[in-house]
Amino acid sequence: MPTSGPNDPATSDGGTDDDAGGVQAVDTAVRVLSALIDMGAPLMLKTVAERAGMLPPKAHRYLVSLVRSGLAERDTASGGYRLGPLAVRLGMAALRHLNVVQVASPMLAQLRDELGYTVALAVWGTGGPTFVRFEETNDALIISGRPGSVMPMLSSSTGRVFGAYLPRSLTAPLIARELSGVPHPGASPNRTIASMQPAAVEALLETVRRHRMARVQGDLNPGLHGLSAPIFDHAGAIAGVVTLIGSAGMIDTRLDGPIATALAARVDEISRRMGWETAGLSYPS
Repeated sequence: MPTSGPNDPATSDGGTDDDAGGVQAVDTAVRVLSALIDMGAPLMLKTVAERAGMLPPKAHRYLVSLVRSGLAERDTASGGYRLGPLAVRLGMAALRHLNVVQVASPMLAQLRDELGYTVALAVWGTGGPTFVRFEETNDALIISGRPGSVMPMLSSSTGRVFGAYLPRSLTAPLIARELSGVPHPGASPNRTIASMQPAAVEALLETVRRHRMARVQGDLNPGLHGLSAPIFDHAGAIAGVVTLIGSAGMIDTRLDGPIATALAARVDEISRRMGWETAGLSYPS
């Protein structure tokens, strides 16, 4: 009966294709490489091995190959290991191909089905906060917004999130226009917003940053309430806003309520897929 020897591809570190179509050696190399992610200072061999869940001799063999390929490099001063130039190039290439609409769109329908409310995605366009995707429910809720619709800065939860995180040089003209009382197309007049003083505007936007979420209750259209949360990219900049829209009395817009919690969790996942937190960073405030 044939037996497996040390050079048998099924048992050696070289690995082989398994029944699931994977390569064990590649899976192991990824574990070692992942151990180097999110760490600032170079890691010593023992630490890499512990994080990868293997013995140091085995981790060393993989590190030698990773260094040779450029996926890792060894610090000459400390002898520790860190991500190499090829890993950096791969990361930057992945980031260049990320598009918030492509990344977020599959999760919009999931969020709609999970919570039962219409979900919309907005990006910053030439005219301000602009909806680009809608996932609507089958209820009788009538929403005036459609892809291409531009939202006001202060009377919409979507606009408030952009106002809280974008540079004021971009948002100031639109905020000033709304404060002047010029009605936004398709929106109901809002005297409360028009009468706001600059200090009140700053307080409103600070509340959005503190909760990382904004809400409106009929501010834009009577009978419609909304909750909005920001999507961040790899650099910590706001890349988009996800908004839940529901009828008054049908959607819980409490910023610490279960709907807001579920929205935050989903949007956080989109941000992670956009590259945020990959360097161990925290959300901007």
